[in-house]
Amino acid sequence: MHIPRWAIPAAAALTATGVLVTACGQQQDTGRQTNTSAGLKQDPAAPRQDAGSEPVAATTALEVASVGKLGKVVTDGEGRTLYRFDKDTARPSASSCEDACAKAWPPVMVGKAEPKVDGVDQNLVGKVRRPDGQWQVTLGGWPLYRYAKDASPGDVKGQGVNGTWFAAAPNGKKAAAKKAEQQNEGGGEQRQGGERQQGGEQDGEQGGNGGWAGWTTIKVRRDPRLGMIVTDGKGRTMYRFDKDRPRVSNCFGDCRAKWPIVRFNGFKKLKVEGVDRSLVSFIERKDGKPGECQLLINGWPMYYFAKDAEAGDTKGQAVQNVWWVVSPQGKKITTAPGGQGGGDGYGGY
Repeated sequence: MHIPRWAIPAAAALTATGVLVTACGQQQDTGRQTNTSAGLKQDPAAPRQDAGSEPVAATTALEVASVGKLGKVVTDGEGRTLYRFDKDTARPSASSCEDACAKAWPPVMVGKAEPKVDGVDQNLVGKVRRPDGQWQVTLGGWPLYRYAKDASPGDVKGQGVNGTWFAAAPNGKKAAAKKAEQQNEGGGEQRQGGERQQGGEQDGEQGGNGGWAGWTTIKVRRDPRLGMIVTDGKGRTMYRFDKDRPRVSNCFGDCRAKWPIVRFNGFKKLKVEGVDRSLVSFIERKDGKPGECQLLINGWPMYYFAKDAEAGDTKGQAVQNVWWVVSPQGKKITTAPGGQGGGDGYGGY
């Protein structure tokens, strides 16, 4: 039975392995699921891989994400896009992707436990036995696969490959690019889109990680005055606050309105580039909705500045000498950029 994430209590369990489940519904354990593969026929799109790879059965999760021009597509629990193959059949369900094909397009396997679903109709989810006896997940009867060249969550490099591979839509049909803009080699990442604003804060679309609703994206860019600083997926600068303490935020009310928090949406919905992933963690806010979490880098809570109107703005730097941009190591950078920051009338915040 699928348990909604909102139903998980604030500290549901501390297991023997030391994995803590919080109200954010996230495990503070960044272990990643092993991709699986199986089977025997060559597909022309197959990239070369280690022939010694062994198929491993694993339970997966089926979730839904929005990808720019493709719209809603099905992903696994790590945000990797799932695909269907035109040479397979749905009635009856059967896979024709084996051997080198299955190494290029690892089948989504399932063990004894049924796949967990979020945003996908459970009635459309099934499984089919592969030639090696392992079970592969199906959606609308179509076997599902990952693409080996998709290196990061949000990648859709498999879209349109050889005119036979397509991202799976939540109803099991092919996800098709709007205006028929599919490209033979997948159209790159096709990650576009905006962000929602609510009360001065992003409503769960961290920095516009290319339209991936509910994802937290951390990147690094070089500022001409400040050096390498941490931003979100759209280049919005992140800040830390001297009145905070490690793992403790002291910015509430009017302060929070002027310095919106960077929301953390779980390790399974996290993309990090340029920052050591081990430095990333979170705290649950006491002043927000149940389960609302704030991103931490090296233990320090992360914020945006409401007056930063465009990507690349660093107007919050050195405000009241307590707000600072952040280095990739999570340390504050105390250089005040010319013409920005300082006394901006933000009342001590």
